[in-house]
Amino acid sequence: MKAGQITVVASYNFSLFLKGERLPGPGETVIADEFFEGGGGKGSNQALTAAVLGAPTRLVVKMGTDRYGDTAWQMYEQHQLSTQFIIRDSSTHTGIAVIFIDKDGHNLISVAPGTNYKLSKDDIDASELAFADASLVGFQLENRLEVVQYAIRKVHSLGVTTLLDPAPATKLPEDLLPCIEYIKPNEHEAEITTGIPVRDVDTARQAGRWLVEDGVKTAIITLGELGAVWVAEKTEGYLAPPCVEAIDTTGAGDVFSGAFMAAYSQGKSLEEGIRFANTAAAISVTRLGVVSAIPKLWEVNEMLRQRAA
Repeated sequence: MKAGQITVVASYNFSLFLKGERLPGPGETVIADEFFEGGGGKGSNQALTAAVLGAPTRLVVKMGTDRYGDTAWQMYEQHQLSTQFIIRDSSTHTGIAVIFIDKDGHNLISVAPGTNYKLSKDDIDASELAFADASLVGFQLENRLEVVQYAIRKVHSLGVTTLLDPAPATKLPEDLLPCIEYIKPNEHEAEITTGIPVRDVDTARQAGRWLVEDGVKTAIITLGELGAVWVAEKTEGYLAPPCVEAIDTTGAGDVFSGAFMAAYSQGKSLEEGIRFANTAAAISVTRLGVVSAIPKLWEVNEMLRQRAA
């Protein structure tokens, strides 16, 4: 197994951001104060974060042959992600997301999956080399669920560590959970996955225990500004994040997952990895956008040093 190598079975969406005083309600038009655009998609964001934070990273992803796919390819090359397993498909458009952000950094998102839903089991089989020598393979649920499940089972059968960020949230088959070493839902996703209302640290622990008792090796439940809870078979804990002023929370969960994968690739312990991920996500919410908000490794290390002091 190639030490440190991260592979992400990914979604990619080109994102259009509108930032204003508040979010629109049903049937309502509101005026935005700012507009910007950039690459996104949960898997893509996570892979970019891992790469920016020092992990050798590659993507298994399907994109269109349109200008959005071209832009993504250029972005990946710029950030030194391996493009070996990127698949281009001319049958439909690259994934598109429209994101509304209010003055407090809360968001509302709509996604047209496009080529993300074209990723197939055959594509997964053709990408087996990307899994076999990885130290960890990351997943989300923005591709078709049956394809993600197939890929998780394949990676698990190869003896490679798996991490699932279960978003958009859905109930998962019980026999899939033992194939997952790490699962990282936020409080809303944990509630949908487990049926346990997650409102605070204690209820997050309850949801984490449910996941571990059903077969997951380690559950990491993020609670936004409250931090993160983890539960494993023989240990559990809680870490509060750095105190920052958030202006845009879009993508913070992706930065957390990508940072945790980077920490894993560097051989950090579970608690060290969560502290590292908490810190990276906290820095990201102080900036607009997603890719543009990913912190550099020195920034994360400097904030960790300041907190330790």
